[in-house]
Amino acid sequence: MEMKIKVEIIARETIKPSSPTPHHLKNYQLSFKDQVIPCGYVRVAFFYASSTLSSSGGDDEHEEKVHVISQRLKVSLSETLTHFYPLAGRFRDNLAVDCNDEGIEFFEARVINCSLSDVLERPKIEGMNPLAPIQPTDHYKAPLLLVQVNYFPCSGVAVSVSMCHKIADGVTLAAFMKGWSDIALGSPNTVVPDFSAALSRYPPRKDIPFRSFTINDTSQKVVPKRFVIEASKIAALKAKTTSVSVPQPTRVEAVTALVWKCAIAASKSRFGGSRSRRPYALMGAVNMRSRFVPPLPKYCFGNVIGAFWAMLDNDDGDYQESQETEDLASLVKRLRKGVEESSKGNKMGMKEDDMELFSQSSWCRFPIYQVDFGWGKPTWVSIIGMLGIVGTTLFDARDGEGVEIWLFLIEEDMALFEADKEFLDYASPNPSALYKQVVPPVDGSW
Repeated sequence: MEMKIKVEIIARETIKPSSPTPHHLKNYQLSFKDQVIPCGYVRVAFFYASSTLSSSGGDDEHEEKVHVISQRLKVSLSETLTHFYPLAGRFRDNLAVDCNDEGIEFFEARVINCSLSDVLERPKIEGMNPLAPIQPTDHYKAPLLLVQVNYFPCSGVAVSVSMCHKIADGVTLAAFMKGWSDIALGSPNTVVPDFSAALSRYPPRKDIPFRSFTINDTSQKVVPKRFVIEASKIAALKAKTTSVSVPQPTRVEAVTALVWKCAIAASKSRFGGSRSRRPYALMGAVNMRSRFVPPLPKYCFGNVIGAFWAMLDNDDGDYQESQETEDLASLVKRLRKGVEESSKGNKMGMKEDDMELFSQSSWCRFPIYQVDFGWGKPTWVSIIGMLGIVGTTLFDARDGEGVEIWLFLIEEDMALFEADKEFLDYASPNPSALYKQVVPPVDGSW
C-alpha cells in the first residue's frame, strides 16, 4: 500500500504586513480577468534538502534550527506583504479586495511518518495534500494566501504556498516568491508589483457573479502521474517537431504536442480504436504581459492571462488517422497558431461540453528554483492537488533544460497512456527528484 504523508500541525499564526497599508491603497479593484476566475487556490511546495538544515546534535539542535527557520520566514513574509498588500486583505465582493491588513495564515507542521528523502525518491502527487493548508470554503472571510512550513525528521523542509487564483496567476505567485526570498536573504528587493496595469487592459464589469471552483464532471475518476523528459531527449523531440512553419519549436511546444498526441491516442483506444464523435481540443493559458503593445510591466499583479486553443475538428480535412493526429510537427503548428491567435483576442466559439477537452499550463521559465530563503535553492518544486481536470502542467526540471510533466487523465486513459511506446521513448515515469541537478539560470523571459 502506498504510504501517505502524515503531518502534525504544531503552530498557527496570522501574519500581517510589517507596516499598515496606506489609506489611499485600501481598495484594490479586480480586473475583468480576475472577476471571471473561479475562487480556488493554486498550491505549490518548495522542498529543501540542504545540509545546512541537518541536525546531528539531537532534539535540542533540531528545535533550535526549527525556531531559526520559523522566525526568518515569518519576519520576511511580514515585510513582503507590505509590497503585495492585496494578499493580506479580504474580498469585499466581485469588484474589489478590502486591503484591511487582516493578514495571511501561517502554519507550521511536523512530518511524522517519513523523511524528505522518502518523498523525493518516489514523488506521489496525490499523497502531498497534507503538506499544504486545507483550502478555505468561505471565500469572503478566507485569507487570500496561506503558507505551511513542514519540518521533516532530522533534516529537510517543505514550504508550501496556497494563493487564491482569483486575485493572482502563476506569474504573480512566482513574483511573490522571488520577492519573499530576496527579503529573507537580506538582498535588495527587486520585485516591484504594478497594481494598475491589468485594470487598464481588463476593465471590470458589475454584472459578473462570484463563482467558486467546481469540477463539472465527477462521473469518471481523474488520476495524476508524473513523468520527466531529460534534456537529451528534449533535443531529439524538438528535432522531430521541426517544420518549415515552425523551424525552432520551443521545449513547451514540443512536449505539449507529444502529450496531446498520446492523450488523443488513448482516447481513441477507449472508443474502440476510432476517434470520438466530438473534436479534440487543447486549451492552454498564455501570459499576456509581454504580448501587449506596449507590453505590460513584468511584475504586473493579477490574472493577466489569455487562452489559446488548438483543434482537431471532425470537419477538418487534415483530421485523418494517418495525418495530423500522427504528426507531431503538425500539432506544433496548430499550437503555435493558437497562441498567435490568442494574442489577437480570438476566442473559441464552441462550448466545452461539445469537445474532448485537454487543458495545458506551463510554469517553464518561472524562477521557482531561485527561491532561496537562506539555506540554498530548492531541491525540488511541486504543485499540490489540481485533481479533477483532464490535462497537463509542465515545470522546468531543476537543470532548466528538461521538463517535468504532471499529467491528469481519467483512469482508463492513463493506463493506456502509460503503455504508449512513443511517449515512453522520451519520458521516464516518476524518476527520483534527487537526481543530479543544476539550478537553471534566470533569463528574464518568464
